[in-house]
Parts: sequence; C-alpha cells; structure tokens
Amino acid sequence: MVNRNLVGRCGLYCGACTIYRAHKDCGEYLERLAEHFKCPPEKVRCEGCMALTRECWGYDCEIVKCLRNKGLEFCYQCRIYENGTCEKFEKLARPYLEDGVDLRANLERIREGKIEEWLCESEEKYKCPVCGKPLSVGAIRKKCYHCGADLSKNP
Repeated sequence: MVNRNLVGRCGLYCGACTIYRAHKDCGEYLERLAEHFKCPPEKVRCEGCMALTRECWGYDCEIVKCLRNKGLEFCYQCRIYENGTCEKFEKLARPYLEDGVDLRANLERIREGKIEEWLCESEEKYKCPVCGKPLSVGAIRKKCYHCGADLSKNP
C-alpha cells in the first residue's frame, strides 16, 4: 500500500525528497544534510507534504506557504501556475527537470487522479537497483548512500 502523505504539493514525490529521505534513513546522510544546512540533525525532518506539521521542514517551504495563503492544496490549482508565470514554481522545477524529474508532468497525473499509480511508479523509480533501499532524487544518478553502489552507470 502506498503512502499518500508522499504526494508533493509541487509535484515532487516526497519519498525521494532529500529532507524526507534523510529523516527516514538517518545515519550519515542525515548528518551530511544537517551540516550542509547548518542545523542540528533533529531539525532535518519531514513526514511528506500531505502530513505537514509545524515541526516539519516543509511547513515553511515557499510553495507550501503560497498554497496555504491561497487556500489551495496543489500548484496545479493556481491560476498563476496554469499561466506558466509562477516564479516560485519555476525556480523549484528547473533544477529537478535538469535531473530528469518533470514536476509539471507529475502534477498533471495528480490532477488526473492517478495518484496511486504515480506513487507506486515513483517508489520503484527511487530505489537502489543493488540493495533495493529508497533513494533521494539527488542520489539516483550518483551513489547509493545505503550500500555505496555507483549509480552513475545505471540508466
């Protein structure tokens, strides 16, 4: 059964979000992210966009705050997003697109009600082909932080 809390409001699969993965996987990955963000490891935590609490990292996400202020749940519900003029979304989406993640396409699947299917595919996509453990978006083409496998050679 899929975890519906991992449906990102911006179209990102939260199960592959670096913050979510560091919080769930702990260990060295969590330590590295905490050091990168210059905060204690216990601050690097999130349960996914559909389960945000004030303690979650994503609670103060610019996209989440924008949607909250407009009374919306997802970016695709916003007129500015639909016009292609949302600077917040474009700033977020651009680097993900360069990494092969199309947030607009993901949002379209969410809009179409294909959430379960999309979540299952995403869960499978962000797994290490060697150890089978979940990975973050950034690790998918680099190195598995669980088993150390070189993922740069995988399609």
